[in-house]
Amino acid sequence: MNLDDLITNQSISPDGADVLRIIARRQQSFLVHALPRQAGKTTVVQAILAEVPPNVARHEFYGTKQEIANLSAAPMPGYLVVAEIGHRGRPGYLAGDEVPPVFDLLSSGYSLASSLHADTVEQVFDVLAANGVPPAVAASVPYLIKVGMLKNDAGTHVRRVVDEIHEITTSNSGEPSATLLYSWDGETAGARSSWTEELQHGH
Repeated sequence: MNLDDLITNQSISPDGADVLRIIARRQQSFLVHALPRQAGKTTVVQAILAEVPPNVARHEFYGTKQEIANLSAAPMPGYLVVAEIGHRGRPGYLAGDEVPPVFDLLSSGYSLASSLHADTVEQVFDVLAANGVPPAVAASVPYLIKVGMLKNDAGTHVRRVVDEIHEITTSNSGEPSATLLYSWDGETAGARSSWTEELQHGH
């Protein structure tokens, strides 16, 4: 699954996919979020990672002390791929004191690719804070990607779409803020992405 597949499936517009390609090719950290289960978060994470340059390492991270030691000593940081943040239950699902070490590794040059259950940007920060990551540290992940689930009137068909892409920046006072880069407006051909050109030119 890659971003072209998401376009074909009408899960994102070409302009929105371009924003995600730039994120991947620049090896930027990102979190994919959605409140309901089975919203397609993992699919979107993998589609973005498919655009990462082949020379960038990918590390499936399970939160063990040995992994942290090995990664801290690695000469070429790449992507830390964490299955999900905020609750346990499956391998690679990290919560509580397992989460802050992930963000410690980001300060060593790694990038994060993960997902969590949250509907809004504010809820993303709430989930991270509840797992030991304060807002100023959470803002080291510059892109938040929301996935939505759309149903027809009868509720018999579900389409998963990339609903919003936000960029996170930090003010001089240390407060994070979010800028909307892309939103799905009901028709992928018309989805808004007014920041793509600026991102392509070094934003």
